[in-house]
Amino acid sequence: MKTIVLAFAVCLGFSPAFAQITIDQNDMPSAGDSMHMSYAAGVGSIDHTLTGPNYFWDFSSLTPIAQHMYRFPVPTAIPFNFLSTLAFENPSPDSLPVIGGIPSNFTDYFKVGSSGYRQNGMTFQFLTLTTFQIPVVFTANDYVYRFPLDYGNMDTSDAAYAINFPPLPYIGQTIHRENNVDGWGTIATPYGTFMALRMVSVIQRIDTISLDSVSGFTIQRPLEIEYKWLVNGIKVPVLEIDAQILFNAEVVTNVIYRDIYDNTVPQVGVEDHQQLITSSAVYPNPATDDCYVTFVMEGVAPVEIILTDLSGREVKRFGKEMSLPGNNSRLLNLSAIDAGSYLINIVSGDSHLTRQVILTH
Repeated sequence: MKTIVLAFAVCLGFSPAFAQITIDQNDMPSAGDSMHMSYAAGVGSIDHTLTGPNYFWDFSSLTPIAQHMYRFPVPTAIPFNFLSTLAFENPSPDSLPVIGGIPSNFTDYFKVGSSGYRQNGMTFQFLTLTTFQIPVVFTANDYVYRFPLDYGNMDTSDAAYAINFPPLPYIGQTIHRENNVDGWGTIATPYGTFMALRMVSVIQRIDTISLDSVSGFTIQRPLEIEYKWLVNGIKVPVLEIDAQILFNAEVVTNVIYRDIYDNTVPQVGVEDHQQLITSSAVYPNPATDDCYVTFVMEGVAPVEIILTDLSGREVKRFGKEMSLPGNNSRLLNLSAIDAGSYLINIVSGDSHLTRQVILTH
């Protein structure tokens, strides 16, 4: 009888009973991380809105049409090298408020801590206005997640930023976010099967422009919905489905999931297929005389480690060594280096990950 009841529950979309997971800051990306993501054309006949406790989401039939390498470099742009924990090279940024147009070299900046994962700024280049990177510090942060994240959690945040572009005195945007962790259970994707939390975010963006000190107007953008499945240790949503409300109907605009490199599908960005180093870490940190650098390789290749100061000036090279697929480790002798903060650059061909280390003698 128990077998019949279990089979009936799975058929309805519910998984066998497992313990819920909790998502916290340790499940977020770290500066220097990179990972392959696959884009799918859609979800087919799957109803991605269905959810609940102890639920089974089966997205194992998703088919990639392209891939991109998500990269989270160490923040180096002022003032985010002091304000932020990590940067994210955004492959699909929104158009600029009011004036439209998609900027280039767009980077988002995030602060990661025990209370949450929040965006606190961005930089971009817009050639019709400037030839240099424009830093924009949020006047109020956008809390993407508040920790700890558990089933049933609900929260809101109201973010804002402003950009001054002569002859326009003020261009800005407000971002109202409502998060709801509305499901937990098991998710299956082409990348694997995992215990997950499902979170839905409803986001309303309003563009603002002021033509002078007293007059201005606002433009409300289409309502956005983000469906995210979060897994311990994956660092990004194992699956994210983005949608907009257009003419009172939900229209899916993006389906992206964590994946491994697949040379049978187009790579977004010519350098993506050359990314051999997929994650790295430094310990102990702070370090005294020695530290270990660990990194994960997706192929056989020589790896060189270069120590620089925070301005990028080279301090010491540790030479090239052949590294194998999987986990690798190097011991660095830093006893002759002055105390302070440095960047450890792990380089293999066009692959380049960076970690910050603090030396205390």
